[in-house]
Amino acid sequence: MNCKFDLNCRLKNSDYCTESCERFIKLNYLFEQSLMPDNLILPKSLYIDDDGSDRDAFTYLKSIQNNIEVLINNGLNIYLYSQIPGNGKTSWSVRLLKAYIYSIWHKCDMKTKVLFINVPRYLLELKSNIEEKSEYITHIKHNVLDCELVVWDDIATKSATEFEHEHLLSMIDFRLSNKKSNIFTSNVTPNDLHNLLGSRLASRVINESRIIQFIGKDKRGLEWKIEN
Repeated sequence: MNCKFDLNCRLKNSDYCTESCERFIKLNYLFEQSLMPDNLILPKSLYIDDDGSDRDAFTYLKSIQNNIEVLINNGLNIYLYSQIPGNGKTSWSVRLLKAYIYSIWHKCDMKTKVLFINVPRYLLELKSNIEEKSEYITHIKHNVLDCELVVWDDIATKSATEFEHEHLLSMIDFRLSNKKSNIFTSNVTPNDLHNLLGSRLASRVINESRIIQFIGKDKRGLEWKIEN
């Protein structure tokens, strides 16, 4: 079969490469449970602009990727931001999430270990959930407090209502207080985050996270080659 998880697989293209493969079954389960969009699963290269923009940030994130399991176990939190869209924030958060999945799949049970939450989508479905129950919201509520890593993508794209403030604060505050790892991506500077998330939530996110800024150019629409 053509396996979407064949990266670095010792059984690649062998007679054992079937859907009964334990590796395929576990990886497929972990990715499905993560709620990560299918188009983000395939690896893509992340490159630095010719002027060297973001070289230090990329080098630092690469070091995190290489030690991802230890850092997640110790409650890693990152606030990854840029006022320039399309220069790698979400791509790096996904890269770290995938690195963790590939690191633990062989020794974990069949439980939700990571979540990828697009915050604007979550808040939109949260409102609709009042009238009609959403499987998306239910899955997140059942797993967000206990899973080992959550990516909160686009955490501050608009001013949140008081209800949204309190809802996000309760989940994020619990995770931070219990040393559960989080990666936040945003277009908002740390100084401006208070205006959109409220002082209590913004303070928790910023004070508990390693702040990383990207300043490189928008790379959306470019053809990114596949790499390990």
